[in-house]
Amino acid sequence: MSCLPGLHIHREIYNVLGLNLGICREVDDLVDVRPPLVSEVLPGEGVEERLRRNFGYRKNEFPLMYGYVYKRFNIEGVRCLVVHFILDHIENIISKGFDNQMIRSEVETLVNSYVNECVYEKDLLGEAFSKVGDTLNQTLQLVLEKFDTIVNIIRKDVELRLLPVDVVVNASSQIVSLVLKLTLAFRGFRGKKSYTISKEIRDKYYHQLYKKALFLARQKLYEATVNHIIKNPQKLLESINNVRREVAEKAHTLSDVFQIIGEEEKRNEEFSRLTKIIQQSVKEIVDSFQPHQP
Repeated sequence: MSCLPGLHIHREIYNVLGLNLGICREVDDLVDVRPPLVSEVLPGEGVEERLRRNFGYRKNEFPLMYGYVYKRFNIEGVRCLVVHFILDHIENIISKGFDNQMIRSEVETLVNSYVNECVYEKDLLGEAFSKVGDTLNQTLQLVLEKFDTIVNIIRKDVELRLLPVDVVVNASSQIVSLVLKLTLAFRGFRGKKSYTISKEIRDKYYHQLYKKALFLARQKLYEATVNHIIKNPQKLLESINNVRREVAEKAHTLSDVFQIIGEEEKRNEEFSRLTKIIQQSVKEIVDSFQPHQP
């Protein structure tokens, strides 16, 4: 996850939502500053170490943190916890260039995943389970009622910390990943299925190659922006979001994905330049790739 919004941003939004600021500060501290001990949150664990920061954000972790916060702060603490994770999620996807409609859908999906996971873990939650559905859904509605205000506050904070080129690179990460996997497959590092890479390459090298390709793409995109080859980052983001929506709604195969990308390249010349920058960046990284021989 990218750099999350400062706690002062959280507190501004807690105030907008009318939450208990004192309890929310304590919940923020538990999530981001001084997490609880493993033994306090995980039943049966005797480990006297602290959980990692932001524990509970992942859906499989949420029921554990929900149960712990409910025992300490009751329903108001749970509201603060859910809003904290929603705000982190909004910041993360704003940094990837999502528009407001997409952000709203992502927030709804996040909270629904928390509800479903709590239903799955209802035996673990005991008494706390009886209120989870109502509490989480009411908290979601509270956020959606002030949605535009909340997103505007976080978007302004992101714009102070990230250059437009950084947002475009973050938004392009899935395209970088796709091009990298295909390039590796065509270079002979193919997995058992078409358009996949071998397990060894995936486990040992892929993440490192991906980070290098993304970093090089950022450098090239920055140069293209400085040299006015790329003139409109906002329009680029619109194209990337168009592709995201089309892929989510219509793509069933890789061929569908590439057709959607190709159609967007025809509509927006700068998007075509972006995909060429990505392809060149990936090519340069893969050209220099020398896997260690056993």
